[in-house]
Amino acid sequence: MSIPSIEQILESPLPIKLIVMLGMSLVFLYVRKRDTEGFTSGYFYLFALQAVRDLMFAVFPVPQIYLVSDLFVFAALTYLAAASLGVRALAAGVSVVNLAAAILCLVDYSMPFLPSLPFSPFSLVPALDAAVLAILLAVRGRSLDRALMNAGTVAAGFGAAYAAAAFFLGYEHSLLHKLAVPLFYFWPLGTAFYQLETHEGQLVRALEYYEGAVDSIYNLSVETGSAMRKSFAISDMLDGMARVVVAETDADGGAVLLVDEFEDVVSVRSVQGRFPPPFKLPEDLPRKQERVDAFVRHAQFKLGETLFGEAAKTGKPIFAPQAEEDGRIFTNGPEDFLRIGSLMAVPLLVEDTVIGVLAVERLPARDPFTEGQFDHLKTLANFGALQISNFFSFQEARERSERERAANIAAEIQGLIVPKKLPDFPAASLGAFTAPAIGVSGDYFDILQTRKDRLLLAVGDVAGKGVAAALVMVMVRSILHLVANTDKDASTMLSWINRGITGKIEMDHYATLGLVDVNLATGEVEYANAGHQPLLIYRAQEDGIESVELKSIPIGVERGMNYARKPLKLRAGDVLLLYTDGVVEAMNAQGRQFGRKSLGSSLLRCRELSARETALKIRSDLANFVGDTRQHDDQTVLVLKMKL
Repeated sequence: MSIPSIEQILESPLPIKLIVMLGMSLVFLYVRKRDTEGFTSGYFYLFALQAVRDLMFAVFPVPQIYLVSDLFVFAALTYLAAASLGVRALAAGVSVVNLAAAILCLVDYSMPFLPSLPFSPFSLVPALDAAVLAILLAVRGRSLDRALMNAGTVAAGFGAAYAAAAFFLGYEHSLLHKLAVPLFYFWPLGTAFYQLETHEGQLVRALEYYEGAVDSIYNLSVETGSAMRKSFAISDMLDGMARVVVAETDADGGAVLLVDEFEDVVSVRSVQGRFPPPFKLPEDLPRKQERVDAFVRHAQFKLGETLFGEAAKTGKPIFAPQAEEDGRIFTNGPEDFLRIGSLMAVPLLVEDTVIGVLAVERLPARDPFTEGQFDHLKTLANFGALQISNFFSFQEARERSERERAANIAAEIQGLIVPKKLPDFPAASLGAFTAPAIGVSGDYFDILQTRKDRLLLAVGDVAGKGVAAALVMVMVRSILHLVANTDKDASTMLSWINRGITGKIEMDHYATLGLVDVNLATGEVEYANAGHQPLLIYRAQEDGIESVELKSIPIGVERGMNYARKPLKLRAGDVLLLYTDGVVEAMNAQGRQFGRKSLGSSLLRCRELSARETALKIRSDLANFVGDTRQHDDQTVLVLKMKL
């Protein structure tokens, strides 16, 4: 390269551009160190495009290179700036216009079709881009963050100045390349810097918001968890939740309402602080603060009625910063204790199911709630709904554990009072089984040999569950063992048992009981029944099933009840069957009950078997019928078969 050519280069705008490029690159690299998320990458690539354009122009000094590249640069500039203002559709439209202008410019350069003009019409496009950006800033300026507004102003200012210089000076003018082009390098850096500042500010505000939300959730967790550790009462937990929400939203009062899914209503379950009713009060309710507060604490609404019922039905939050001007809120009177200044109500959602509503209020003298506080309440409501759901789950698990514990105790009691070994007699054989259902231990059977030739069979079923039912069973057994050695008939024994427990047990723990008094020498039988299942007898002589039913009420219901008895006669081969309702009401997977007919058929198939084998076969038939279906009642069978 000759000395004159070097001097020519030194005197050209290229050294100035290269120095500015280098400086801007170093500053850009510094800015990008702060940008951990690559937020400024778009501006850096735009800056690189300008640098490549200038190097190309140094080698090929064709004005159209600048014009076409400017169309791309301004399209990118407008898109980046306008997109950050939330108008991506407009930014995309500007980009399409610039791209079309660039294509037409290249076509006109290679195959001129436009008339000769003192200026290129395509050079007006960058100026229009800058004007569009300026108009957007003017329209959206009031709602913009300061740093974002600065970024847009820098972009619009530099873009307008450069576009004006290019239009009036032309792309061949040396002043454009020595002054306007180097200055134009500052706009990507300035815009990126201000937008990075905006981004960092948003991150700081988001961090502060989430820190506050975490603190609020922690306070809510501590308050609601305290109720779970101490009283385990839903009222205490909801009171604690309402207190925390009122404090965290700086409200004057708050309320928690829960949905009753069976009644289709939403009910107030907790109120804290000053909470004037936002719904219409009854006309006959005295307008006194104590009466109004008491009414609000026990208010109940159908789903869809009042703003609380609407929030519970639709799952949509309600924000009323100016409550007295909001048509959804009813004004009950001019008294101060009835006026509401601002209200927020948010549904409590668990997996898209509304379980309640969380509401807070401010009085008219206070500033209204803000959008930020509304968002904060939504966050608290989300976590509060989870806490309530967990509470109900824990409560259910606790109750289930207590039921299972009571059932185990009852099963132990039941195991102590039923016969461990069945006796065998020359004249008759015995068989039995009992299958307790989970959580239910109310079946009872007994075999008492009152004399050498006399046998008393008993099968009973106590209503209810757990230890209480087992204790009633113990009472029945104790009285039965006390009266069994008398010479009274079975009906009298039933009456004595009834008098012994009536009035001493709860009405929901009554017992059904069937007694069979058998004379082993003669085969004579007395049957008495207190609300129990009919007696089944297989008659060998007729080869059929006989059902013996005596209608009566259970023991423990009416103290003066006298029970009837029925004399029967058993012959050799006859089989007598006592059972509880858990056998005939056993249900399979299709919802069909085993029934007395199936039980009779099973007994008929066992006519050649012993009493013990008969009981086992009936148990097997029953198990095959129900399969894996869980049963909700005990199953007990007692079999006696005459040999002689």
